[in-house]
Amino acid sequence: MKKIIVFRTGTLGTWREKYSGIAAYAKSAEWRLHPVDARSTRPDIPHILDFWKPDGIIIDTSGAPQMFCNDDFGHLPVVVMNSGKIKGMARPTISSDHKEIARLATSELLELNPASLAFMEWFIPSLKWSSVKRDLMEEIARMHGIPFSTITPVPRDADNMAKYEEHIVRCLDRLPKPCGVFAATDILGAAAISAATRLGAEIPNDIAIIAVDDDPEICENCTPTLSSVRPDFYQLGFSAGRLLQDTINSAKTPADVTIPPITVVRRASTQISRRCDKNVHAALEVIRLKACEGLSVSDVAAEFGVSRRMAEIRFKAATGRTIGGEILERRLATACEYLSQGQNSISAIANFCGWHSDIAFRKVFKERFGISPIKWRHSERLCKSKNQRGL
Repeated sequence: MKKIIVFRTGTLGTWREKYSGIAAYAKSAEWRLHPVDARSTRPDIPHILDFWKPDGIIIDTSGAPQMFCNDDFGHLPVVVMNSGKIKGMARPTISSDHKEIARLATSELLELNPASLAFMEWFIPSLKWSSVKRDLMEEIARMHGIPFSTITPVPRDADNMAKYEEHIVRCLDRLPKPCGVFAATDILGAAAISAATRLGAEIPNDIAIIAVDDDPEICENCTPTLSSVRPDFYQLGFSAGRLLQDTINSAKTPADVTIPPITVVRRASTQISRRCDKNVHAALEVIRLKACEGLSVSDVAAEFGVSRRMAEIRFKAATGRTIGGEILERRLATACEYLSQGQNSISAIANFCGWHSDIAFRKVFKERFGISPIKWRHSERLCKSKNQRGL
């Protein structure tokens, strides 16, 4: 049984899914995993390698790539996750498709017709997963003739969020309104929401905010809730295991791999209705959170404090959809997310998303998308496979 060391530098919210994917591949390959936490201090790599005598290494560099260098690992097979730059290391890498993440996030903001766009960099701007997103957003802004700016933190502010928040307040105050802000992580997105609130700005009408990682513990506890791009962390981890296996088996260095994101999870921080109606915003939040739990039109109409007919009129005027139509779209969107992850049966997904039978789910799904859920899943897998091979 091969022994594989996995070095972690990222946050807990993203790490769980990555490690779950790695563990799934390890189980299929009959590996034994040994995780090492390297978030705050540089691990004693020579002694760790001498103790475990591993057959391969996976390094998650999303948090602190400076912890490692090529000389640490000699001729051991190594795979680097998240494209963090490691000094002198020419090893196969696997990362989220940062350009596609930036494109999705910026597109979400452009739908709101902003007068300006801004990117909030991570505390180490040179990290590739942050700089690539910034550069593409700037390119898209220039293409649309929209003023662009970068909110760059002072590195020492990483341990002083209150001080950094004051800096964000000043930066947001200078931006032409309405503006769209893309934060490099959910942590920064939450700080942006707090700063915009302190500024007295209305979110999302004055300042719309979107982030990356879709950590529900952060996004759902912001006020208003935070929209975020959801990367496919599970697939990132699983594919890292597969890439390491290829590295172990081949004398040649395998090609780098990128994993496309799953979707944009739209929450209140980018959800603008055609007319400013707080009841509609509240109704949309209820639908987003409870659509798959047997939510009825009457339940949503109760948010308005008026008759069901009047609630339907106001909702459709603001969103272009009926309440029932919005509930169905949310259930189908959730079903597509489960299908793309590929870990659940069609019957289980139907149950998760509020259908009492998979027959009813299949019928509604085919009416909406023109193909069955199984064919849709197969199509998604083919697209992911092509993206990973760089085709």
